[in-house]
Amino acid sequence: MSNLYVSIIEADADSRGVLAKLCEGRGWNVKAFASTVDFTGAKHKREYQLLLVSMLDGANAGDADPELAALRAWRASHPQTQLVLLVPETLSTADRLALILGARHILHKPYRDEDLTQILAAVAQGIGRRARRTALETRQMQREGFEEIIGVSARMLEVIELARKVAVSDTTSIMITGECGTGKGAIAKAMHLASPRGGGPFIEVNCAAIPRNLLESEFFGHEPGAFTDAKEEKMGLFECANGGTIFLDEVGEIDYSLQAKLLKFLDSRMIWRLGGTRFLPVDVRVISATNRDLREAVSERRFREDLFYRLNVVEIRIPPLRERVADIRPIALVYSAKFASRMNKKEVQLSEEAMEALERYAWPGNIRELINVIERAVLLNASGTIEPREFPFSKEEREIIVPLKEEGERIVIDLPPQGVDLEAVEKALIVAALTRAQGNISKAAGLLRVGRGTLRYKMKKYGIDAAASKKNLQSGPFEPVPVTD
Repeated sequence: MSNLYVSIIEADADSRGVLAKLCEGRGWNVKAFASTVDFTGAKHKREYQLLLVSMLDGANAGDADPELAALRAWRASHPQTQLVLLVPETLSTADRLALILGARHILHKPYRDEDLTQILAAVAQGIGRRARRTALETRQMQREGFEEIIGVSARMLEVIELARKVAVSDTTSIMITGECGTGKGAIAKAMHLASPRGGGPFIEVNCAAIPRNLLESEFFGHEPGAFTDAKEEKMGLFECANGGTIFLDEVGEIDYSLQAKLLKFLDSRMIWRLGGTRFLPVDVRVISATNRDLREAVSERRFREDLFYRLNVVEIRIPPLRERVADIRPIALVYSAKFASRMNKKEVQLSEEAMEALERYAWPGNIRELINVIERAVLLNASGTIEPREFPFSKEEREIIVPLKEEGERIVIDLPPQGVDLEAVEKALIVAALTRAQGNISKAAGLLRVGRGTLRYKMKKYGIDAAASKKNLQSGPFEPVPVTD
């Protein structure tokens, strides 16, 4: 079935039938009406790319003619539809009518079929060019977005596929979760570029970096005199993102008092500047991200439950790099080549031993740490081949086994000859406890004989995600603990 649609307005039934048959013969889907009033009053299931209007001899450029008035009103809200006027040769106001209605072509009656066929072909070609240009722009935006996301592991491919699907809708609020350095910002930018809003602004906001007393002004703007230092009008970040996407990174850090105002905006899509006197409409999509467990923050009344569900219409969880080892090699290859080019070096390769060393490392800083390690190695390399010794972690540091065993009331630790990082041991024990406790912080705190608040503080200190620890341990809590550093 053709994707070309034309509507015909012709009072004479015979002429209407001739026009419809000619258009259908040229591949157009046709809907015909006896009058402009009938056309504008009908409910249309689709947008027509072309409108053929046969004007009567008595038509004029004044608003007194109801046919003309109805057509002018319709054209005001459908300027994208191309208009062709079929007018009698005796109509002296044809040019003026074309100007008022925004007609693309004028065809004088009686007209030749060849002339109308030529116009139909020209319009169809223009529609095809615009469709190809739109498709090309869409593919280009997707390339600029998701093609920058490097992932070959099954888990990362699932994340990318979900993000692509959600990006198509430009209204759904999305929350991206994951540890620090997993690439939440890159996914958010890719979704923006692949969405219908891809041509609009993308405003990234680190909610943890803005002082609490300035958050409302930064988000919603202010009027002159709203507070002591407000000397002039300022647009807020939501206004700056109008027509595009705003990315709220570390959304869990937003002050509780401001959360109600953010919720009100999400419900109304209207902002109120500080010191303002009226609501301002803002069309923006909100993508938020956090490395915290906001569900727990909700249960502890540190984050509004209604705001959480309003932001978390769709959740996209990015797994840490240690859970998708298959992605380490392609990331390392891409960035080693990129940094070598940026530093004007010849091709820098990674030896197989270097690759294996990267794949064995736990990457507590995730992709961000991996990229930094690759940049450092490329910068300092002089041979053209990167070896494991050029990484800032040695073979012994990659995995140290600290044997622990319980003897009555005391725990015996067999300290390795090369020593060990005490913080790394503490982190490994916390991860082991959370794993054994299936991610339950209270149970993990009991296993470690510490208070729940103390454990939460240490988890935040080391960037540990409780949700990532929900899997069974095969060994007891006092067997050898692998420490990655």
